[in-house]
Amino acid sequence: MYFALRDLRTAQGRFALIAGVVLLLSVLVAGLLGLTAGLAHQSVSALRALGSGDSSFVLPADENGAVDLDRAAFTEGQLNDVTAADPSAVPVGVARIRVDDGSETGVSAVAVGLGGSVGSLTPPPPGEVLASTGVGDEVGAGATELRVDSSALRVTGGVGDLWHSHTPVVVTDLATWHELAPRGGAATTVAVSSAESVSHAGLTVVDPDGLVSSLPSHRAENTSLNTMTFMLLAVTALVVGAFFAVWGMQRRRDVAVIKALGGSTTAVVRDAVGQAAIVLAVGIGGGVGIAALFGVVARGAVPYVVSPATTVLPAVLLAVLGLAGAAVSLRPVVAADPATALGSLR
Repeated sequence: MYFALRDLRTAQGRFALIAGVVLLLSVLVAGLLGLTAGLAHQSVSALRALGSGDSSFVLPADENGAVDLDRAAFTEGQLNDVTAADPSAVPVGVARIRVDDGSETGVSAVAVGLGGSVGSLTPPPPGEVLASTGVGDEVGAGATELRVDSSALRVTGGVGDLWHSHTPVVVTDLATWHELAPRGGAATTVAVSSAESVSHAGLTVVDPDGLVSSLPSHRAENTSLNTMTFMLLAVTALVVGAFFAVWGMQRRRDVAVIKALGGSTTAVVRDAVGQAAIVLAVGIGGGVGIAALFGVVARGAVPYVVSPATTVLPAVLLAVLGLAGAAVSLRPVVAADPATALGSLR
């Protein structure tokens, strides 16, 4: 590492350029992952709360499988068939409604059948709702009543930061939900304790991940953002590898001298990879730190999640890809014959 450290001190411009590029790529990757997680939270956090227990979920099905959650609607007959097959089944309703607050604020009403709980959600008594923090932001903090059409619903508690399809959530009982969303059918889905307990035609059973995937807007949004992330990771590996390849070619004569003086190929590789690790650590650490700071500062303005999955994970991925690109770029240099390299560079 002696030669690598001396080279970093001598070639400060190259070091700053490569570290700066890695930093910018790290900001893009970590920032995109944070935004992806934030958008996913505002899209399906209510569904994840429903699926946080051990329940499976029954959805109406057609020839292509489970119906999208936006179109799912149980008939009374289907609901009776499911509850007869599984007495512990709990019907769940999901629908968008508008609150009459002067601006017609859109919220999502998530209903759970009385006497049961699904995941972390338990219904309040009839005529009452539990409001997520986003509802307070829309209709005013401390609101004690929500009016929907001719119904006045008392706000008796909160359910944390829950969202569905980028709208805040109110949790209510199924009877009240029927009044708020009369075209939603008898239920949207049914939570059951066992997937084997339901085998009726026109119905299918999905796990909690399947319930989340049944929301079409989330599927499209998540697929697009993940594709962008993978492309950025591939570009990162390519750009970092190209930078280190050029840097390695510029150091070719120095490497040839070291090998001619008896330095082993292993020592040369260790020296070069160690140098790459220092550059990557500076660039990735700075980039991920900037992205995390942005997430903390702008969390209220944009949907952004700061977590190990949006900080540690991208840092590890970028480090692995960067070192892989650096290792591949070293092959022409370390494989060169010292006498030939020295002779060609006179």
